[in-house]
Amino acid sequence: LSEADLERIDDSSGWSVRAILGHIASTELGEAFFIRAAAGNDTIHMDPEARDGFNADEVAKTAGWSLARCRSELEDARATLIELFDELSEDDLDRAIRWPEWPARTIRTSIPYMLEHEDSHVDQIRNALGRD
Repeated sequence: LSEADLERIDDSSGWSVRAILGHIASTELGEAFFIRAAAGNDTIHMDPEARDGFNADEVAKTAGWSLARCRSELEDARATLIELFDELSEDDLDRAIRWPEWPARTIRTSIPYMLEHEDSHVDQIRNALGRD
């Protein structure tokens, strides 16, 4: 990617590549927060409206992020998830968790939805860049 690529827009969402990258980083940190709470036997309830408001606020914060900042935020978010999963036991993966609009009900069953969500945003970036 180049700095100019960050301004390209995905037609389906109306988000810039910068906003999508910021959203992925923010979402991974949010997932870590929800999973950490679930591992501690605390279930957080967030409805779709609250989630959408949070997402909009987080995307707004990405305005002006450089390519280096996008990379750093993504690396930090990924490191947080890796650290968290390293701390979990096998039994922790079967603890209850609740997501807006995802049928997953345990940490373990949430993993495919987390990956699918991120993959859909990678597709948006490809679309914005005109790549397959």
